[in-house]
Amino acid sequence: MSVNPEVRDYMGMKVVTADVSDSVFDVASKLIEGKVGCVVIMQNDDIAGMVTKGDIIKNTILSAQDPKKLRASSIMTTPVVTISPDNSLEEAAKKMSERRISKLPVIDDESGLLVGIITSTDIIRVEPNYVSHLKGLIASSLDHPFSH
Repeated sequence: MSVNPEVRDYMGMKVVTADVSDSVFDVASKLIEGKVGCVVIMQNDDIAGMVTKGDIIKNTILSAQDPKKLRASSIMTTPVVTISPDNSLEEAAKKMSERRISKLPVIDDESGLLVGIITSTDIIRVEPNYVSHLKGLIASSLDHPFSH
């Protein structure tokens, strides 16, 4: 393990995306097919928002809405907190904890394009010492299971 491991070394390259105009049903299908916890919602080449399993449950099942009629844009979380591939894993863990989120899309500094995603699970898997930064996030997810 390097002294300051970087996000680029541990980010997932497989990012599931959908368009702002896609139905929530289609977004849910992408979550299931991709075996992921969130879908990054795009408008052209820009990140417009994120949708998690919790967003779908809260905005369809728990509110009796039809997921085929709802658009991703109506349930996505905005603004999206992102990180650079050059940032350290420790910076990613701190950002997640401070913002109470568990997933950070990774944006290339030069192109501004989405190049990956880093999750709290990725960080804990490779650097257990950063768990202390994520303790608050872990506790809040137990208190609020449908949060990000």
